[in-house]
Amino acid sequence: MEKTTVTRDKVARAIKRETGVNIKKAAEILDDALLAIIDKLKYDKLVSIRLFGTFSTSQKKQRVGRNPKTMKEAVIPARKVVRFKVSPTLKKRINDNIK
Repeated sequence: MEKTTVTRDKVARAIKRETGVNIKKAAEILDDALLAIIDKLKYDKLVSIRLFGTFSTSQKKQRVGRNPKTMKEAVIPARKVVRFKVSPTLKKRINDNIK
């Protein structure tokens, strides 16, 4: 099975194909959806998409890391990271296609 990348453009074209709106409107719909998700994550809200999964954020503490090439230590600052938990339905759909 060949692996391909799903790009923003491909998703917009799929929206166009399914809804019949023009490509510009489809891209706007996609952008609005992504911005809504990003906006909620900025304020530490959970974003649950039924049958797909849940996006959340967590805080990582500052720590000391090491450059593997030079072995020089550097401080990695505290930061938020985005987590994704796949829904059981999506997990089942993906695994049912494995032969």
